[in-house]
Amino acid sequence: MTTVNRRTMLAHAIEGVPQDADFKVAEMSLPEPAAGELQLRHIYLSLDPWQRSAIAGRHSPDGTPMQAGDMPPGEVVAQVAQSRHADFAEGDYVRHMGGWQEYSIADGNLAVKVDAPKAPLSAYLGVLGMPGLTAWASIIKLADIQPGQTVLVSAALGPVGATLGQIALKMGASAVVGIAGSAEKCRYVIEECGFSQCVNYKSPDYLESLQNALPDGADIYHDNVGGQMLIDAIGVMKQYGTVVLCGLISQYNDPALAVNLPVALPIMKRLVMKGLVVYDFYNQQQEFFDLVAPWVNDGSISFREDRAAGIENAGAHFAKLMCGDNVGKSLIVLGDE
Repeated sequence: MTTVNRRTMLAHAIEGVPQDADFKVAEMSLPEPAAGELQLRHIYLSLDPWQRSAIAGRHSPDGTPMQAGDMPPGEVVAQVAQSRHADFAEGDYVRHMGGWQEYSIADGNLAVKVDAPKAPLSAYLGVLGMPGLTAWASIIKLADIQPGQTVLVSAALGPVGATLGQIALKMGASAVVGIAGSAEKCRYVIEECGFSQCVNYKSPDYLESLQNALPDGADIYHDNVGGQMLIDAIGVMKQYGTVVLCGLISQYNDPALAVNLPVALPIMKRLVMKGLVVYDFYNQQQEFFDLVAPWVNDGSISFREDRAAGIENAGAHFAKLMCGDNVGKSLIVLGDE
């Protein structure tokens, strides 16, 4: 059994947009699992925008930013290398918050088995993982989508946005309009995900294009971004529409970029605005999986992954994600399935 583990950690405290040089790799010993624990061999590491917020300390109880030598958190799909927990055998596959490293020691009570034959292992970190659950909770549970409604979604090629748009179409949406950051991303969500239209927010005619894409307005808007994009989206909402507030990508790298939301427009449009924290829906994961997994397996829900190999590339790949240059779900491949 392995006794050596490589881990990516902060080289120093990070300010602004992350860079590859902000991270370093260290080698350390891996202890044997104690009673009730598992030694896990990581296969895939999920990189997500919320990790930037965690690095800044906004997920810690005291708000202290992470410092040199700290390892960012991250969800992994892993294989059990050693088990000292009665519910797990060596060779089982699990999902676990194992962090940016090649191996981890996990409390068996906190690891969740995943069924490899039912879906690709990497999908358990994307379309069938936390991002997929977020999409399902937003469009099904909070927005309560009805047939014939029109849906607008930002970060449309991200794992949340792309999944949400496709679930909306499955539930009878008459149209799904995406917002993304390049012509390539827009082309993918239209051609592969079935979106009706997609607007490139980096184009000079963005606002005009957004209005033209939604001449009658949107019934539902799922917001991953916040800031000015949220304000722009509210401008094309129908009266009595629903806005689900999920992410703040626009200010993760720099909270000073936050833009105050004018309250008058949501009031005049009589909008319902709901905040989404995915942890509230963890007890409903089976309901989500039972609905979405068959669509993933039969290919009627599409997903794209942006992969890099090796823990030494986690920092650079994360920097790419936080610059918005990823195309699909960001993953680090750490081992063979």
